[in-house]
Amino acid sequence: MNPLIALMIRQSGRSWWQCRYMDGKVLSEWETLTEKIRLPVGLGRSSRWEEIKKYGMVGIRLLCPNGMAGEIEGIFGTQFFQLKAGSISVGIGGGGGIKGVTRFCDAHIIGAVENDNGDCWCRVWEHKEKRLLAGFHDNIHDMKYRNIGKLNLDVQGIKV
Repeated sequence: MNPLIALMIRQSGRSWWQCRYMDGKVLSEWETLTEKIRLPVGLGRSSRWEEIKKYGMVGIRLLCPNGMAGEIEGIFGTQFFQLKAGSISVGIGGGGGIKGVTRFCDAHIIGAVENDNGDCWCRVWEHKEKRLLAGFHDNIHDMKYRNIGKLNLDVQGIKV
């Protein structure tokens, strides 16, 4: 990886997804940010996972701010997904008005669907704990990890 990009990922303090296609092309999350700066500097509010091409994807990677990376590879036709699990904190002022809204990411999850039942293999960057989990099995129809529940399959681009 480009040392400057690796430094930016570390400095951003957050994890980033990256996917690889059969033709060797690699697409990084920062290339899909809705803001103008398309570098891993932590300024992007929203990436566009739901709009990227899923056809031909053969791998997904999680680039972590501690320098580690978690990867899941598959064969042609494997369905990959990524999501961020987080919370919103709303501050209320003395007059009852909203004083501030803070959003934060608790975990960044990547996964690959293994069969028509929705079983999947996942890797996770846990932001608060600052660790990359080794990997675990779950199910897209009722994710047990952090009680996420059913994933929005349309947003993820998953057909089962």
